[in-house]
Amino acid sequence: MNQSLNALMTKLAWQRNELHTHLHAVDNESIKVKQQLEEIEQQVNQSSTRSSTEINPELEISRLNFITLLQQQKEELMGALKNHQALESKLKDKLQRVMTEIRMLEKYLDREQHSQRKQQEKVQEQHLEEWVIQRRNTYEDQ
Repeated sequence: MNQSLNALMTKLAWQRNELHTHLHAVDNESIKVKQQLEEIEQQVNQSSTRSSTEINPELEISRLNFITLLQQQKEELMGALKNHQALESKLKDKLQRVMTEIRMLEKYLDREQHSQRKQQEKVQEQHLEEWVIQRRNTYEDQ
């Protein structure tokens, strides 16, 4: 039984490490997406603030198409960011469950070890008492 518990602890430790790694990767991806969103927002702001006294229809159409393209990219990135956040939330929940299982198993193993130590101490006390009684009987017989 102890081997199976140790194997389970090892498996849970591996899962915990994999979840930490995956969570870190998702967090890095979220940071990259946020940076891309900021860059797009800056580009939109820069292209919107240009004002000139003469309006060239071709340039204005190109500018509006560019802004539309940036808005589409922004929406796609927002969707990706939401997906990353949902995945991050799931990973955190899984990680929390694994950590709870590990703590529960550690407590169980501690209780088992404590009870085994108590049992060994009782057995040693009994052996010692038997030895003392045998010695006492030996001296009384002499």
